[in-house]
Order: sequence, then structure tokens, then C-alpha cells
Amino acid sequence: MSVIARPVRTWMRRLAKVATVVVVLFLALSLVGARVAVAGSRAALRTPPGSIGSTWSDVTFPSRGDAVALSGWLFTAVHPSGRSVILVHGWQGDREDVDFVPLARDLLARGYAVLMFDLRGSGTSAGTTQTFAHDEPRDVLGAHDFLLARGWSPALMTIIGNSMGAATVLEAAPELDDVGALVADSSFADLSSSMQGGLTRFTHLPGVLAVPAIELARLFDVQPDLRPVDVVRSLPHRAFLFIHARGDRLLPVADAQTLRAASTDPGTRLLVIDGADHLDTYTHDPATYLRTLLAFVDGQIATR
Repeated sequence: MSVIARPVRTWMRRLAKVATVVVVLFLALSLVGARVAVAGSRAALRTPPGSIGSTWSDVTFPSRGDAVALSGWLFTAVHPSGRSVILVHGWQGDREDVDFVPLARDLLARGYAVLMFDLRGSGTSAGTTQTFAHDEPRDVLGAHDFLLARGWSPALMTIIGNSMGAATVLEAAPELDDVGALVADSSFADLSSSMQGGLTRFTHLPGVLAVPAIELARLFDVQPDLRPVDVVRSLPHRAFLFIHARGDRLLPVADAQTLRAASTDPGTRLLVIDGADHLDTYTHDPATYLRTLLAFVDGQIATR
């Protein structure tokens, strides 16, 4: 028996070593995946600001609370209306995010001042990581404070966020009670399931294998249990405009429907555009996007 058992024990030890190596390698790859996920975009800016608006300035301001230095462009309209808008970009984006350049032009033409800026860890702003709407609300609050210090009325202010930026706006909403209108374009309702779906899409791994990377992201100040839907539910007297592409393959339109259902304010609206992928909203149908956005803003500002 002992002669037979000895090879068995040897093979078991070998299997244990192999299993240990596989687990360590998997965790190492998960850590790398988490680090890549939280890295912001440092790509060079592509659009000369003068091609967006004729009157603009480079601006810097601190985030609220932790004073991260944030950079951006502030545009003023040729025929100002007194209204302003802050554009908040998404994951792996910057101030030029997806549709922000043409959207800024459209809003400037309608008299809005437009602040386009880079969140922490992105563009030319300070910081080393993105935290999927955990720390970024401080950046939005810093942008809000900056415009107030420049004399813009918060009651005439609109804040529009894209994707992670939309979730950031929702997370900051409890401290934006003075702001006229809040708009969330393609937000997630809860982060954990969205991270799992996103990692599955980009790595083609089964969702369960994404869990270690999601948990390891906590090392970079990401909070996977973040739930913007709970923030919306906690603000029954705050109206939101939710926008989503019907064919969004990263964050399903069900997220927007969940967020809409969580809001009990009669002014809340949901616009679903027949776009084919994530953030294919303004780009897919700018006329409907703008018509809905401007009507919502008019309605909210009229109540303040």
C-alpha cells in the first residue's frame, strides 16, 4: 500500500503546486486588470478650443475637499443667456469625451457658458486613477464652486454627465440642490454588476472570473458597492433627465429604466434614443437629444 501511496502523494503535491501557481498568476493578472481599469486617459487633446467657441480661457480649479488640481476650458457665448453648463466625461475619457465638442458648440449657440474639464487622473488634471464615481463627485463639486465664484447663478446651471460621469453627477446630487438641472447620459445603476459586465465584454472572460479584479480595484479607491440608484431614490424632490441608447452593449438600457423608476419627482424624464452602442445618444439623434434636453432645462429652471 505504501508503495502505491507514495506516487499518489507525489502527484498530489505537484497538483497543489500547479494550482498555487495558477491562483497566484490569476490574482496577479486580476490586479493588473484592476490597475488598467482605473487608469485615466492621458491622450493629447485633439480639438483646438478656438474651433469650439470664439471666447474661451484655460482654467484650473481644485476639487472640493481634497483639492486635486483640475484643468479645463471655459467658454462664454457671444450672446450670453446667463445660463451655464458643466460637462462631465466618462471612463477613459477627457474633456472632449465622445460628443462633448459638438454638444458644446450647440449649447454655446444657445447662449450657454460651457465648462469642459478633465476629471482627476485624466487629460491634464492631477491625480493618478479614476475611481468610477467614488472620488469624482468632488471634482464636479469643485467645478460647481468654480463657476459660482465666477458669478454664474447655480439656479441657471445644468450639469451633464456621460457614463461614469453620469454616475458621478448622480452621486454628487445630494450636494447640488441649488443647481437648476441634472442630466445623466448612459449611467450605470449599480457599479458592481456594471464592472462585471464591462470586464466580461472587454476580456471575453465569464463574469465570475471578473470578480477578483473588481474586488482588487478597492486598492485604488474604487467602491464596487456604489449604487447611484440608491442616491436617486433618496432624493424624492429632485428631478433628473436620464438619457440612454437602446442598443447600449456596455450598460444596458435597463439601467436607465431602473434609475427612472427610482425617482418619484414628477419632473424626472427618461429619453431612450435608438443608438447602437454605449453613449450613442447625441451622436445618433442630436435633434431629439437637444429638444429633450432644452425642454427639461427650461422646466427645471422655471421652478427655481
